[in-house]
Amino acid sequence: MPFFFVGCGGVQVHRGRFEAMAPDAYVGPAFAVKNDSNVRKVNVSLRIPNNKHVHLNGIENDAVEGYEYSFGPSEADVYYDLKMFPVSASFDYFTKKRFMLGGIGFGFNPYPYFRLTGGVNSSYFEMGAFSSLGLAIVSYSVYASYIDDQGNLAGAGTSTKGVIDCDGCIDVRFNGNFGLYVNVFPFRNFTLSYSLSAFKPWLFNDLEGYPLAFAFPFIFSHYFGVGYTFARHYQFSLGANIHWGNNFSEKVWNLESKFSFLF
Repeated sequence: MPFFFVGCGGVQVHRGRFEAMAPDAYVGPAFAVKNDSNVRKVNVSLRIPNNKHVHLNGIENDAVEGYEYSFGPSEADVYYDLKMFPVSASFDYFTKKRFMLGGIGFGFNPYPYFRLTGGVNSSYFEMGAFSSLGLAIVSYSVYASYIDDQGNLAGAGTSTKGVIDCDGCIDVRFNGNFGLYVNVFPFRNFTLSYSLSAFKPWLFNDLEGYPLAFAFPFIFSHYFGVGYTFARHYQFSLGANIHWGNNFSEKVWNLESKFSFLF
């Protein structure tokens, strides 16, 4: 066992641009579901994109320690390339027992994701929580320093250091989204909607096999919208999505409409 080799190390980003595909808004069923029934909902969202090159303020690299080399803490000049695909589609299956509601769904935005929903649904309002896990093909450009440790389980090893200089690289990344939604039904067939979500575009903090010395920040979104359900099977909604983050240099917003078929 002492002769089995293990790898370690880390990477500090000096300059970086990372693509982040902003999720579309999600507000659950957005109508009063009948008790002890099931509903299927097919959604097509149309967005007016507002793609932005957003600087992330206050991003700092932690120290990286190796067997022979080490890096002290340092600042990182990092941007999110916030992208909004103009068309997305999803399918959700909801089941309601008394006032409790659960749901499962999947969608494309434009890459695939899987979603779970849970909450309460009544004749006058509903509220719930959701979470999703997805995949995306993203691009990034980065200039970074890394330490690559190669050692054994006995504690002995060597280090190498180098530079990652990449422009327009492509990778497949996991992303995650979770949040809360509230819908109010003030009049027959009308819905007022609000949702708050937190999106992690790079779910795992690593780069080219090395652990990153900083954590990718969340992208938060407020959605405010109004919807109308007609002919029992059709739903239309329109609203605004506002995206921001603790490290964002600016807020970004876009308009979003959604067409749904219920059955």
